[in-house]
Amino acid sequence: MTQVYLGLGSNIEPEHHLALGLARLSQDYPLLAVSPWYRSPAMGFDGPDFINLAVLIECPDDVGTLAADLKQLETEFGRTPDAVKYSSRALDIDILLFGDAVGEFAGLQLPRTDIRQCAFVLRPLLDIHPHGIDPQTGEPLADYWPALAEQPLFPVGR
Repeated sequence: MTQVYLGLGSNIEPEHHLALGLARLSQDYPLLAVSPWYRSPAMGFDGPDFINLAVLIECPDDVGTLAADLKQLETEFGRTPDAVKYSSRALDIDILLFGDAVGEFAGLQLPRTDIRQCAFVLRPLLDIHPHGIDPQTGEPLADYWPALAEQPLFPVGR
């Protein structure tokens, strides 16, 4: 089993869809940890705020199989395969870290570069993986936070 950190987000009825998404995800993979939820403005387009969180799962599959399962789950929530990258969505799930995998796997770059670029990805990840190390650079994930700390991010009371 591989420990995998996922980022989840939504800006269409986000609290509703994220709760349903977590419940649906837990049917296929054990949820070992779920971060607090955070609200942030849409990035790259004009749209409602997103709510984002991170989860830790155990996965018996390879990256490609997991990615296909997650895409299917997004489809169940109305996302089309040709969806525009910067657009509203009911459920978005990204693989952030897949064990210590580094490189391109099944068309995905791991670790996900958003970890080093987006507060809405890094903050929830740090909440459940505070001593995590970036397998690509060998740096503590927490070292990326100062450069992102000024990005707008607001805890969601749950």
